[in-house]
Formats: sequence, C-alpha cells, structure tokens
Amino acid sequence: MIIREQIEDKFGGKAFERPLFYRYEGGLRFELSGDGNYLNQFLTAHQKAMEVCQQVFRTCEDITICVRIFGGNKLLSRLSTLRELREAGLLPETNKEHWTQFDEEWRGDEDYADSLWHYIAFKASKEYLINALWCALASDFGFIKPNPMAAVYLFNLTQDVMVFPYDDRGMDVVGPNQHFLKELYDAFGDYLLEYDREAMDASFLQKP
Repeated sequence: MIIREQIEDKFGGKAFERPLFYRYEGGLRFELSGDGNYLNQFLTAHQKAMEVCQQVFRTCEDITICVRIFGGNKLLSRLSTLRELREAGLLPETNKEHWTQFDEEWRGDEDYADSLWHYIAFKASKEYLINALWCALASDFGFIKPNPMAAVYLFNLTQDVMVFPYDDRGMDVVGPNQHFLKELYDAFGDYLLEYDREAMDASFLQKP
C-alpha cells in the first residue's frame, strides 16, 4: 500500500484526524463561502478553494486523492456513494488502493464490528481538482449533484502538504513543509479564517 504508507509517514498518522487544523499544529485554515443564497455560497467556496489548490499543486504533474467513506464491512454497503464518485470521475477502475479502519467512537457498541471508514486512494491529473473540490464542498447541499457525501483529501506528496476541504465553509491545509505553508499564508492572507488567525499568525507572521 504505497500511498497509504506515504501518507502515514509524511503526516505522522494524523492526516485523517478531525478537526485537522487543531490536531496538526502549524497549519492553515481558509474561509470559503460568503454571503448570498446557497448556490452563490457554493460557487464562491469552489472558486476560492480552486485558487488555493492551484497554488498548492502548481508544480505537480498529478495529485493524490483519497476519498473517505463511512460504511459497513463491505464497501458496497455505500453503493449510492460509489455511483456518485464514479459519475464525478473519482473512482477509477484500476490503480487505486482501498483500506479500512474501525471507527473508535463506536468501540463498545454492538455495531462496532460493522462500523468502518473506507479509504480509496489514487493518483489523478490536476484537471480532477475541479471534480474533487466539487464533491467535497457539495456535502451540505443536497440539491447539488454529483454529491457522494464523502470526505475528500488532496495530497501533494512531493511537497509534503495536504488539503482537506471539509465543507463549503472552510478548508484546512497542513503538513511539515512550513516554508511552503508560509508562501500560502502570504499569498492568501485575505482568505484565512479570522477565528483562527491568531494561531496562524503565531506560526507564520514572523517567519522569513
């Protein structure tokens, strides 16, 4: 499982912990959607997330995408999600990794043995950023399709940086490459979430 091992190694086993910004110190949190009706909020969030991600992946030939789905023992327990992912081009037929982890919040419950997170990871060309962000940010909008209702994580494994657009409201960018994150901090200061700005300033404001 080459992708899984890379993710665990580069991000210290914290890549899928939530809330990511608070679990992985020294990261960035961007505010995405603004005012207006739901459609305007979604489109604004998608546009801002694309701007940031185009910078994150500017030197990459491809990106690593990981989709996280909650379901039963069998991946087919979320058949509707798989259909939506395939429609969005985020479920390749081949060259993908699949692994599972139990959800520890269910430990002790009678359904624990059938409560798993499924991970599907693969590499894709940068043109799939549009699709991946669409699916991630649509999670709170039932009327926007496709909408697989799955978490989407984006990795630049060359620069040791990952992006987690958790919904239309915001997006976390973390990783051990503090120089790279500092460049994003400087370039997209207006997009940073004001609520967490003090923590981000403490990490990046005085750095060269």
